Amino acid sequence: MLNFDLDTERQGNSALIRVRGDLDIQVAEQVATALTELEATEPDLLVIDLSRLSFMDSTGMAVIAASHARAVDAKRELAIVKPPAGVRQAFEVSGFDKVANVVDDLASVYHSR
Repeated sequence: MLNFDLDTERQGNSALIRVRGDLDIQVAEQVATALTELEATEPDLLVIDLSRLSFMDSTGMAVIAASHARAVDAKRELAIVKPPAGVRQAFEVSGFDKVANVVDDLASVYHSR
């Protein structure tokens, strides 16, 4: 049994995906598909909530980075919510935290708009 779950929702001009458990090679394609489906609805804001993530490997990082690149191309706002310490450290080491909007809580994403 996989330690993984995701859900998505749309509200107005924004879309949210919550990823829980492990985002690794076993589930990366499922997350990529869910992100692509959300992006196809052309939200102004896409929020990726990683606050309940327990692990992410390089495959998961690639999925998040690809979504960010597509957001930049589409001029879409993208926010990544509260990745766990190990994931945040990977973002910092790679420099991804310098280009991506990483926030500490979900409410702040919506209140800043």
